[in-house]
Amino acid sequence: GRSQLVDRADEDTRQQAVDELWVRQIKSALMENRFRLMQQPIASLLGEDRGMYDVLVRMLDPQGQELLPAEFMAAAERNDLMKNIDRWVIGAAMTFCASRPVKQLFVRLSKDSVRDRSILAWLGNQLKAARIEPQRMAFEVSEQVATEYLHDTAELAAGLRKAGFRFAIEHFGSGRDPAQVLAHLPVDFVKIDGTLMQNLAVKPDLQERVRELIELAKSKQVGTIAERVSDANTMAVLWQLGVEFIQGYFVNEPEQVIIG
Repeated sequence: GRSQLVDRADEDTRQQAVDELWVRQIKSALMENRFRLMQQPIASLLGEDRGMYDVLVRMLDPQGQELLPAEFMAAAERNDLMKNIDRWVIGAAMTFCASRPVKQLFVRLSKDSVRDRSILAWLGNQLKAARIEPQRMAFEVSEQVATEYLHDTAELAAGLRKAGFRFAIEHFGSGRDPAQVLAHLPVDFVKIDGTLMQNLAVKPDLQERVRELIELAKSKQVGTIAERVSDANTMAVLWQLGVEFIQGYFVNEPEQVIIG
């Protein structure tokens, strides 16, 4: 028992040391503008190109090497830096929107931003400065965050919709009760969870699950986007099931947004 406690304390100390390094990296990257906006097109299965994009973020280390969110996001979450990263992404996304014929841009909001009381006023100011139509921006929250912080998410979603923005739920169907999320929130789009896409073409039970999620969304007039679509067979099944849009490496790899 005692050695396990020592191990755990040791691990906590190591985690703290690693986090401190990340915190320094993230703060200097924010100061030195070493974040990069990436866009990934969302394809329509309804035939017409809708000019829809998902945005992602990358961080560059001081040597200019690209770091993926998987490497730094957890440390950012543990150290109260997600709001800063979210705001950088939102600012860059609005600039992208203003400079391109983008019809719909999807921007993720972290749990910290969902719980941030000042975000709606800040977004209002950003919108005035960017001079874009708010309906071109859709803010998305994961189903897990929406479920865990339902009251905060409902307030935020209502405020976003009132300001003219769109609201979306990502990883839809990952939790036990996706119907509850749609019952309580004003949602424009759902992104059906990417884990359901793995082996979708050969697993009837997954197809049934996805069909139920699509029917649930359609009953609420909510648009459907499938996440992490990686091959033609999956796309064909999704088309048969009635999904409207798809995103993932089968459509396109993320590309850096050059804003200049």
